[in-house]
Amino acid sequence: MSHRFDDERAWEILSESGAYMKGHFLLTTGRHSDQFFLLARLTERPDLLRPWAEALAARLKPYGVRTVVGPAVGGIIPAYAVASFAAGTRVLFAEKSESGGMAFKRGFRIEPGEAVAIVEDAVTTGSSVAKVVHAVKAAGGTVRVVGALVDRSQGPLRFEEPLEALLRVENIPNWDSQECPLCREGVPLTKPKS
Repeated sequence: MSHRFDDERAWEILSESGAYMKGHFLLTTGRHSDQFFLLARLTERPDLLRPWAEALAARLKPYGVRTVVGPAVGGIIPAYAVASFAAGTRVLFAEKSESGGMAFKRGFRIEPGEAVAIVEDAVTTGSSVAKVVHAVKAAGGTVRVVGALVDRSQGPLRFEEPLEALLRVENIPNWDSQECPLCREGVPLTKPKS
């Protein structure tokens, strides 16, 4: 099996699957953008996700992780897919806690010192990942690396662990709603996650 990741083909797959869109979008931060990644459209297709997961598993292998953790909801499927290419690796997911952080529920446990990789579909600010890092450390584990299908961050991330991303996306514009040029042009605003 090949671990080479083809950026050009990746963009084609994202567009064809509907995981990458252009238009006028309301982001979860409340800001507006002319581009949007809805990676659930990629992860719903195992045949399309498989090469991404294999390539990311290869990048994470040198970190010697024993467990892959995905933040709910977007990281669950990618974490599972990546773990399927790492023999003997188990996969867990962390969920929102009552306090607003992330927690392990459903009987999931991490052993003291256990080597963990956190896998997310897309990293923007890293806030979800930072909450999972905290949950792993609180459980006694050690986060060795964060893996992502897409890194669309444009500033400092909210975690310090190394980030291995398959596709790095830069310069995606976003605006405060009062300054949005698309609003001024009358382009209809959409909420892709609705």
